[in-house]
Amino acid sequence: MAQVLRRDSQEILIEDKSFQAAKCDKCGAKIYPRSLLKPHLNRHQSQRRWFLTELKKLRRTMSHMRGIA
Repeated sequence: MAQVLRRDSQEILIEDKSFQAAKCDKCGAKIYPRSLLKPHLNRHQSQRRWFLTELKKLRRTMSHMRGIA
């Protein structure tokens, strides 16, 4: 008895039990319980802020190095 699983399904199947999950639009992860979706999205946002901060530092350093040369 093989089960057909759809990739876009918002259910998590574990040992013949089905749990309704929320699906993250950014990474496609299925989050159960649904109440954990908001903290998950906050982590995406904080990672993005960190990345932009590091990118700004790198740009500033590269600009400084071009000014010295």
